[in-house]
Amino acid sequence: MAWRGKNHRICRTPRQHEPPEDNDQTWPPAAPWAVTPNLFRCGTAGKSRRFALIPSTFAMPFLSSRPAALLWLVLLCLLAAAPLDAGASEPPEKPRVLVLHSYAPDFSWTRDMHTGIVSVLEAPEVQARYRVEYMDAKHQDSPAYLERLLDLYREKYRGVRFDGIILTDDHALDFAARHRQELFPDTPIAACGVNDPASIPADVSGMYLIQESLAHRETLETALRQNPEAHTIFVAIDQTLTGQFIRQDFLEQTRPLTNRVKIEVLPAMSGAALIDFARQRTQGELIYLLVYFQDAAGQLFTAEEMPQAIAANAPVPVYVAWDFQMHSGAVGGCVTSAFGHGQKAAQTLLERLAGKNPPALYDQLPGVNRHTYNYEALQRFHLPLAELPENALILNRPLSYFEVHRSAILAATTIIGILAVIIVLLIQNVRKQRKINRGNAEILTLNREMIETQLELLTTLGEVIETRSHETANHVRRVAAYSVLLGRKCGLSPEDLALLEAASPMHDVGKIGIPDALLQKPGKLTAEEFEIMKHHTVIGQRILRQSDRKLLASARTIALQHHERWDGTGYPRGLKGEEINLMARISALADVYDALSMGRVYKQPWPKDKVLHFIRQERGGMFDPRIVDLFFDHLDEVEAIRIRLSDPVQLAEREAV
Repeated sequence: MAWRGKNHRICRTPRQHEPPEDNDQTWPPAAPWAVTPNLFRCGTAGKSRRFALIPSTFAMPFLSSRPAALLWLVLLCLLAAAPLDAGASEPPEKPRVLVLHSYAPDFSWTRDMHTGIVSVLEAPEVQARYRVEYMDAKHQDSPAYLERLLDLYREKYRGVRFDGIILTDDHALDFAARHRQELFPDTPIAACGVNDPASIPADVSGMYLIQESLAHRETLETALRQNPEAHTIFVAIDQTLTGQFIRQDFLEQTRPLTNRVKIEVLPAMSGAALIDFARQRTQGELIYLLVYFQDAAGQLFTAEEMPQAIAANAPVPVYVAWDFQMHSGAVGGCVTSAFGHGQKAAQTLLERLAGKNPPALYDQLPGVNRHTYNYEALQRFHLPLAELPENALILNRPLSYFEVHRSAILAATTIIGILAVIIVLLIQNVRKQRKINRGNAEILTLNREMIETQLELLTTLGEVIETRSHETANHVRRVAAYSVLLGRKCGLSPEDLALLEAASPMHDVGKIGIPDALLQKPGKLTAEEFEIMKHHTVIGQRILRQSDRKLLASARTIALQHHERWDGTGYPRGLKGEEINLMARISALADVYDALSMGRVYKQPWPKDKVLHFIRQERGGMFDPRIVDLFFDHLDEVEAIRIRLSDPVQLAEREAV
């Protein structure tokens, strides 16, 4: 099977016993004993097939009986349903394409254009087979070189058939127009990067051209809006053949602007002289840099070399016309995309191979020219962003605070939303309670359900927060159980114990505002990182400050004060002794004991003796001496809680230590 460039048809050589395509011929030849065969016609893949079934002289006697006729009808149906062409279901071969670039791949314009071409040819629905040639005409374009190149292509592609050819820039277009009938006769061609219709060779029949139409006027109009004090625009362009075409197009486009600003096209000069000229510009002057690959002395430059040098030395804004110039430090402009040109050329060729009729010339393609600007250059020259066109693309713009902390902000917003839902649910429950007879036993049941739901929601919320720092859900359950045990030994009332059990799991709610990189860091935090981590106490207090109900008020106090120290050296407020809320003091000891006893992402679990030694050592330092004494008085009960609420893996790790 093969692709045909003209009609995109799948052509095959007829196999043995297959009827010819010409419906005027009889197949197979008539038998000697048949006058005229009856032909059965069947459509397959859009083609009409004819098959001789039975000589007419035998057909009528055979079909004279009713059972025989029915049997013959069934046979005809089976033949019609059977696949008559095994190759009809075979997929077409992938198109064979030759890509011929005018310049070498060291030219970023060529690289970007090639990337656009390949993005289409390698698409899953295409998967074309393609070959690539680089003429390197930017460095070699003498007649002798082109003749040797022609000999090389004659040798390489003798007998090779391509379904289509893609050309980039003028040199490849001119070369193909001159030699296409010798090298690639009757092969469809799509060419992109064509600078000017006047540069198109005469013999372009069967070619589809994507013109490189630069938006000079749009760029300069935007430049004048950004620089209302500008009185002169200097235009730098080389004297190459491409430069001459671009110069002519520039002068035609910008003629309406000459009554608003002075436009001066610079004469030919050396690269050093051009850089020195740019260095001497003063306020009110602008530079519009077009192609500058070769200076007056014949020195060649890369695509990025002159834009970088001029943008670095000019004290005034520098505007450009191509996207490959945007990495030089220039302000920008309505730049032309090499990627878009290559992509459109490949799409046009595939449309032609599919039998469609794309336009012979594309101009002013949407998406190929786009206003693109460098944020750093805009800031350097204090150019207002408000004067940029709508939908302009701004490169290198720093991320906003929301973009940097998006995940943390969204997570905090989610937590606040959950708390708001909880509050709304509580309010609704209270309103329902007021409608119920206070002497009815259902009030107590409803209160219990409300409190249990509230406890479960807050516990679940605490578990979710701990999960962000790779802690297990049992951590907050153990902290709550330790806190209730110590609170009971401290003499708290049943109501306060219930508040402590529900609020203590929320001690680290503020970590929702701390970056994951800090929470999950396996090693020790730096001083700067620790300062950020300390803010989780204040963040937790702010999250929970929306309500003064006892439960949320207790959770807010614990979240804010659970890192205060008895000796006054804690954070965030440096509270001392009895200034620290009793529930926060109890939760602090419970949290530290569990954190040291169990493994964390940044450490292994401590041995039991080391943990107990640390708590004794911090008696009167980090912890309330009375609570420490109660802790050791009831250490067996504390250990029982730890074992009961730990999973087997954690216990194994703990025992191994």
